[in-house]
Amino acid sequence: MPSYTTPEYVLMRPRTRIVCTLGPATATDEMIDQLIHSGMSVARLNLSHGSLIEQTDAIARVRARSDHAGVAVAVLADLPGPKHRLGPGPESESGPDIILEPGQMYSLRDGNGTSTAEVGYVHPPGFVSSTPVGASVLIADGAIQLKVIKASRNEIECEVTVGGPVQSDKAVSAPGHASRISYLTEETSAALDIAASQHVDYVGISYIRSAEDVRLVRDLFAARSFHPQLIAKIELAESMENLDAIIDASDGVMVARGDLGVELPIALVPESQKKIIRRANHVGKAVITATQMLESMINAPMPTRAEVTDVANAILDGTDAIMLSAETSVGEYPVITTSIMAEVALEAEKTLNRDEIAGRRRTGIQGLDSAIADAAVTTADRVGAKVILAFTESGSTAARVAGFRPGVPIIVITPDARVGRGLALRWGVTVITAPRPNSIDEMFRQGSQIALDSGLVKNGDRAVAVIGVPIGVHGSTNLLRVIDLPEPDAVD
Repeated sequence: MPSYTTPEYVLMRPRTRIVCTLGPATATDEMIDQLIHSGMSVARLNLSHGSLIEQTDAIARVRARSDHAGVAVAVLADLPGPKHRLGPGPESESGPDIILEPGQMYSLRDGNGTSTAEVGYVHPPGFVSSTPVGASVLIADGAIQLKVIKASRNEIECEVTVGGPVQSDKAVSAPGHASRISYLTEETSAALDIAASQHVDYVGISYIRSAEDVRLVRDLFAARSFHPQLIAKIELAESMENLDAIIDASDGVMVARGDLGVELPIALVPESQKKIIRRANHVGKAVITATQMLESMINAPMPTRAEVTDVANAILDGTDAIMLSAETSVGEYPVITTSIMAEVALEAEKTLNRDEIAGRRRTGIQGLDSAIADAAVTTADRVGAKVILAFTESGSTAARVAGFRPGVPIIVITPDARVGRGLALRWGVTVITAPRPNSIDEMFRQGSQIALDSGLVKNGDRAVAVIGVPIGVHGSTNLLRVIDLPEPDAVD
């Protein structure tokens, strides 16, 4: 039987997954290698930025470096979504030439015209007609703020309340007035094509308004015979109102605090985060907490105390994953930032109330397979097992076990590397790709050998195994067994 030695740095990782956004600061093989060693489980690409060549090159690099390291690293690609943006304006080498001053009037029109010091053009069309008198308008996530004084069919006249430089392609929003344009903007359709052609593992669906948006994207991918896991990004007031239905329709969810803090009064963001995480825990869906987690490390080698506390609190809330954005895409210290995030996560996990999170999941249990996963975690605690072995064809077995937050590592054994990457957001999972066994006995021997090779257990320790029989049938977690290691014939 082959050896399945697991790199030591993988065994030392926190159980909370780390998502790193790639960009100019992390575009090389060397940087991706270092991010993997520092704790990156998922590489994120924002398809709103960069050229097609840059995006496809980044995906290929992640795949190649993941294979080289022998570590399952997934790719999460974010769709732009139905977001309005400010059209191009005059810019010199020193930066934007348009500076808005508080108190001045500034008009907005739908279209692709060139913005001036008096008029800004917003695309795609539809923003002006859906923004009434009295509404607040935010440009660049609130860096510039306007108030609508007068509205007509083709133009809204606004007073500048918070000024600043007007930059091309910055987001334009009116909190409380969700976009009514089709989810499939030209930009989003192009990003869909990239995600499908590159067979990414996860797709982040931006600016979700309802479960219907999720179903639309799923159907479009299915028509291409492509079935990625869909991560709904909760960043609108409307998405909070439809939260339960959106999570039920998705494979996972992201607490996208940047835009959420613009769309909602900022004081409501902490409780919104907790609500999203609790609901995801309840139904067993993966949840990512994102935006400005270690923001100061874009330019500094150490985070603030408040940022460290924020990361720890997200973990204690029950998040599966924590995300870095500009910190790793354009920041000066991407590797140090990832290492510090991993260090903070390891410490936070020492005081994580696993029973509370498992309790949330138990109230949402449906079906035999989830009951078996719950029993596996409980049994591991009671018999003193050192590891849980989850044999899976589709990833569902391991995902269910992770939802109950076991106190021991989960080793996932799968014959399909794509399935392994699809578990990269799941809390506490270490993936091993191994040939499909021909019998139950061979499966137990294989699992025993993999557990011992990992270094997580030794002879005489116990493991709990969860599998589905018959072998090869997806979504049928129905058998649990306690193994005293080594299983006979597992080692010489």
